[in-house]
Amino acid sequence: MKKVFAIFTLIIFIISSTACDTADFPSVPVGSAGVPDDYFNLPDNSTAEPDGTSKVPSESTDISVSSDVPTANAATDPNSSFEFVDDTHEWKGDNFIYNPNSVDTSFYQRYYGDFSWSDETRTLWTGASGVQPKEKYDPAAAVAYGRKYWDNHVGLCAEFISRCLTAGGITEFTTSSTSITMQLLNSRLGFGQFITYDKSDHTIPMPEYARPGDVVQIFCSYEGTLIHSLLMVDTSERGRLKAVCHNFANDGEYEFKIDYMNDPCYDCYTETVEVFFYHFYRDDDEGLPDEVVNNRNILLWEDHGHNIANEEYDRVAALKYAINHPMDGVGANGAEHTSAILQAGGLSIGYPIQSAMFMQLLKSHLGSAQSLPVNPNRTVTLPDCAVAGDICFVYCPDDGVMFSSFAVAGKDEYGRLIAHSYDLVNDGASAFKIESLCPGCGCEVGEVVLYHFDD
Repeated sequence: MKKVFAIFTLIIFIISSTACDTADFPSVPVGSAGVPDDYFNLPDNSTAEPDGTSKVPSESTDISVSSDVPTANAATDPNSSFEFVDDTHEWKGDNFIYNPNSVDTSFYQRYYGDFSWSDETRTLWTGASGVQPKEKYDPAAAVAYGRKYWDNHVGLCAEFISRCLTAGGITEFTTSSTSITMQLLNSRLGFGQFITYDKSDHTIPMPEYARPGDVVQIFCSYEGTLIHSLLMVDTSERGRLKAVCHNFANDGEYEFKIDYMNDPCYDCYTETVEVFFYHFYRDDDEGLPDEVVNNRNILLWEDHGHNIANEEYDRVAALKYAINHPMDGVGANGAEHTSAILQAGGLSIGYPIQSAMFMQLLKSHLGSAQSLPVNPNRTVTLPDCAVAGDICFVYCPDDGVMFSSFAVAGKDEYGRLIAHSYDLVNDGASAFKIESLCPGCGCEVGEVVLYHFDD
């Protein structure tokens, strides 16, 4: 079914593309090596001092930004056309979370083949150093709530798990499975990983350090979304997950099996192969991965798993597209724009939701993500590894969403981010200044997430 749909949408794309002016599309061949320092007259990326420390500008340092493009801010601008959807990742029947009539066709143009298996151990997301958890989690209280209310018919799976986590002492969780994942990863109360489930009987083998109160979610690799949320309450004698959940409610007394609702994905019908597992640190933890024990800043890692995009990234082609196609970077349109940048760089990654696209990047095995704090003057200092062509996401930990994304254009003389982002008032040649508020809760965000491609 998916192949027929893919062929149909490809025909539509070919027909529509003949009516477009393609003169400014990137013509750099895929696989071009690196990005020369002066290729697009980008700033010199070599801004670190010889001893490896970065220059830090004073708060009085002038920040040059464009003034002819208004800042998009749906939280405070009543005339904004961007509508924040509270249930950003909840699927209800055939109702897409975006308007099908306005979705960029790039999502349907791409088609993943078989997932590639990798035995590589790698860190997928690293948090900023020195950040401590703001709350404490009581797993016993969460499990008690889950066992009591597993069949009360209040809310869908994500809302139920959110209530369980709140009962465990964690506040302000959303009712979106994907956003809950983002909030968990940002909580610094534990770490996440992906687990391949047993296709022979559709059960989920749990690591030895898994404990009641941990969270498991079904992951759709094709869309990059989490489609079903579970609370672990026990394991069977052979180490399989027992969980409580809503939607085809489960009481946690038997081994949980991924049923027809989740395999294949009930939205895109792609075969699911993995689940996301979040483990909360315990005082009696034993057998944790060495990577996590030695670095509590690791938010997400995996010792093996599926690579959903066995491809290479061409920074030059991606940057040419970003320069030639300025567009807003907030909301669905921004996700489509970043998706187009990635596809110009040779990747099939691209879903018209920021957080889902970020999850696709994490599972691509093409690089890794790291959280970066926003400076008091609203700029962002990039790490030494960051170069033009990497992707940045503006992240709201309260809502658990990436609400903006853009391509890195380079660094200024102080090592601050320069971006191809026009809705957030940046001209691709001067320091990027985050002034747009989260369109969901209206907060002034304090961090961005950089995705750096390994070269």
